Amino acid sequence: MLLLDTLVRFPSVTLLVVIAILSYRDARHLVQGRIVIVLCVTLGSMLLTTAPDPLLPPSPAFEVLRLIDTANLVFLWWFTLSLFEDGFKLRRLHWIGLLIYAVPAVPGRINYLISGEPLWIGLDIIVRLASLAMILHMIWTAVSGWRDDLIEARRRTRLLYTLILALVAALIIATEVGYTLLTGDRSAPAWLSFSRVSLAFPAIAFGAFWFLRLQAESLLFEETQPVEKTAPSVDARDQHMHTSLLRAMEEERLYREQGLSIGALATQINVPEHQLRALINQGLGYRNFAAFLNSYRLEEAKTALADSAMARTPILTIAMDAGFASLATFNRAFKTETGQTPSAFRAAALGEASQN
Repeated sequence: MLLLDTLVRFPSVTLLVVIAILSYRDARHLVQGRIVIVLCVTLGSMLLTTAPDPLLPPSPAFEVLRLIDTANLVFLWWFTLSLFEDGFKLRRLHWIGLLIYAVPAVPGRINYLISGEPLWIGLDIIVRLASLAMILHMIWTAVSGWRDDLIEARRRTRLLYTLILALVAALIIATEVGYTLLTGDRSAPAWLSFSRVSLAFPAIAFGAFWFLRLQAESLLFEETQPVEKTAPSVDARDQHMHTSLLRAMEEERLYREQGLSIGALATQINVPEHQLRALINQGLGYRNFAAFLNSYRLEEAKTALADSAMARTPILTIAMDAGFASLATFNRAFKTETGQTPSAFRAAALGEASQN
């Protein structure tokens, strides 16, 4: 068992180190790249500090690494959201999630390193509940956004990759909690330690296969030719479909239908769904269907807000008429698009109109 553990654990750590180094070199300008670096460091620390006794790092490296790995699930949560949420930024919610997890987890981890005993069972319960909430949210993120995702590669990846990672995290937590509850022993036996790393290895290997790309030109000592990005344009073969789509949006205003799905829209204009996906993504440049609908909804809302004849119409009414499901969703989309709240936009537009 020790040999098997060694053959799986240390290659996993090596892969994580390689991914972290390459992410720093090539992707540190992206928030996703920076999260990958932190995630690799914390996951690598977890694998090193949960090894069987003969393989454990010496003190004080063990204690330092054990503290570093405390919040690895939080960073996995961040990474999952950063992959599948367009325009992802670390917001207050994400930092609150880290605090909710770390505030009980870190003191408990420090106390356990010092005394070998849990500080308070309630802290463990809070950490487990927070872990479960993050795992469920990762699964929900993958499933809820799958239908409207217009990027086929991401659409294929989101369920497979995210659910694998979430399943691995859930199984690791389940095995740890289950063993502790059944035996009362918080130290992991060899079989449990090996099961943990054997569950993590396929996900790490898949991640490495996905991230790492060999540039064939390097074997010839040639520079890789940069790929020129061109503005999205509608293929001549899709002109009829594009015309039907514009008619549905601009004349029939189908975007006003709350809950409108891309499948329902494809049925309305009588085209195959996969062709409509390609048109909106590759021809019009939208990464998800919600962004496409919101472009029309926000344009109508801005027109209404700037109309003096509608100055007394509630903002909620304008938002709902344009197709938004709630005022909160409308406010968030509007501020992202314009940099202003709807109220501020209306006040500025009406003030300018009165001066003219």
